[in-house]
Amino acid sequence: MGMPRRCAPLLLVPALTLAGCAQPTGPEQSIEGERLFNQYCARCHGTDGVPTKEAPTASSFAVAANIEKLSDETIKGVIRGGKGQMPGFGDRFTEATLQVFTAYVRSLPGKTESESAAQPAP
Repeated sequence: MGMPRRCAPLLLVPALTLAGCAQPTGPEQSIEGERLFNQYCARCHGTDGVPTKEAPTASSFAVAANIEKLSDETIKGVIRGGKGQMPGFGDRFTEATLQVFTAYVRSLPGKTESESAAQPAP
């Protein structure tokens, strides 16, 4: 004998809910990454990845070659431990948050290049 018909929809709801939450999709990751970067990093690295006047020796994330030579683990390690004058954030961020940070840092060269390509030359 099978399951009563009235119970089947109740079992389906948790399965659909879990399936829908398994993988983040859409722009949530980049928006969260941008918010985190602007809150914790932009003061020195600039909102576009170009170091600010207050921190001219900060690493530039606007040049793809600078980012491509770094592994994800290196970027996460610098966020955790700091480098040079940059303080480390220790265990403040979860692994998932560090992955979002890393993905956003990796996206900065494309953002800067596409913005400058869209602007007319002086």
